[in-house]
Amino acid sequence: MKTKHWVALPATVSAMCIMAVSPCAAQGNGNGNGNSGSTPTIPSAPKGEISAYPSVVQTGTKPTLTWNILYPSSLSGPNPPVVINPPGTLIPNTTVYATVQIVGTGITACSPTRDPLTHFVDVRLSFNRGNYSQIFYGTQANVAPSKKLYIKKMTANQTLDFGASYVINGAVTPFYTSLSSNLQVVSLVNGATIPTTFPLYQSSNLKSYLRPYLNSTGTVNIGPLSVLVLMELGSNNRNATCFDVQDVVLLVSFSTKHPNNGHGNNLDGVDSSNPGNGRGGPNGLVDPSGGVDDEIR
Repeated sequence: MKTKHWVALPATVSAMCIMAVSPCAAQGNGNGNGNSGSTPTIPSAPKGEISAYPSVVQTGTKPTLTWNILYPSSLSGPNPPVVINPPGTLIPNTTVYATVQIVGTGITACSPTRDPLTHFVDVRLSFNRGNYSQIFYGTQANVAPSKKLYIKKMTANQTLDFGASYVINGAVTPFYTSLSSNLQVVSLVNGATIPTTFPLYQSSNLKSYLRPYLNSTGTVNIGPLSVLVLMELGSNNRNATCFDVQDVVLLVSFSTKHPNNGHGNNLDGVDSSNPGNGRGGPNGLVDPSGGVDDEIR
């Protein structure tokens, strides 16, 4: 009988879940997004490797099996694939894909006469210390949380920074970034506490779009490979109750594979891999980036 040296162990791991309920009970759907439950999202099952020695045995004898579970990575654990340079710069230690989604926007300014949901917000991103490029402009009514605003393949030591400003009475407010002082823009991993001078999770100012990303004690509740980027645009006074770092909330997720839908959608929204004379996607247009393999960039 000849045994195979390296195999995946989904069945073996599933069996282990029956015997060891506690470690496996925290499994989720593995999409890396925040969730409204009490358990962070974790890949559905850890993978593993198994080897046998000798690889060829006589009938009636047994080889020695050696196996190892490859546990999922975590940004809050030891040797994380991505680190945060405070207050908010994201720096990978290995090659990863970064996906940026907007959770919500609503300016909580100190003036009670302002309508927090009608201010137009300009959200920008800087890759590897380059110029800040716009990834969102609009109000809460324009927010589509499931939409991927930005996808980028990053290599070790490259950087990702975020910033934003908003418009009030025709004037643009100061542009705060994750390089700014005073914690105007912060990046938080699962289990982190929001850096406000009061318990935001118990405050009437807590926005509905941020609530699902916090647990019952107010700490961040997101997937192990995700980062919650929180921005304060309405005040620079950390002691004010309006300094609640939720004027703009972004979710940044990391993975080792391109996070498309399996059909080759490029960032222009046109599907280059669907059959039909190079046409595809919801708008039926010819893909202007049809020659670009979006799964490797």
